[in-house]
Amino acid sequence: MQPQVLPIIMRFLHNLFTALWIGGLLSMVLTVIPGIRKKLEQPWPVIESIQNRLRPLAIISIVGLAITGMLLGRSSQQFTGFVHFGTPYMNALSIKHILTLVMIVLAIARLMVNKKLQTEKSAKLQKASYAILLTNTVLGVIVLFLSSMI
Repeated sequence: MQPQVLPIIMRFLHNLFTALWIGGLLSMVLTVIPGIRKKLEQPWPVIESIQNRLRPLAIISIVGLAITGMLLGRSSQQFTGFVHFGTPYMNALSIKHILTLVMIVLAIARLMVNKKLQTEKSAKLQKASYAILLTNTVLGVIVLFLSSMI
């Protein structure tokens, strides 16, 4: 029975890290930012404070997803490589990996925009930051869908 415990723990952790990362994105887009924007004249400091608290969770989740994903891939008989196409399983997994990498790049881009916002408070930069966040959230939902297919 012991050989089955490790894959269960890896899947659980993989799902937990996914829930933390994508759940944080969904929470920000669907509730936090709209709620703060409606109630405060200067919402950006509050939004920035919340994002600063979520950022370490997102980073830990990304690292955790990479580690658990590699371990899960090694244990799967259907896994043929990081981005290999050919079977329905690998097609979905490869698209999921590509979208996840795009999400990481977008998160880094948003971090850079947000750092610029600390010195240059402009509506244009705030809109760019929100657009990146919204794009990442949509990609996150697609990644969840692809995970359900696997």
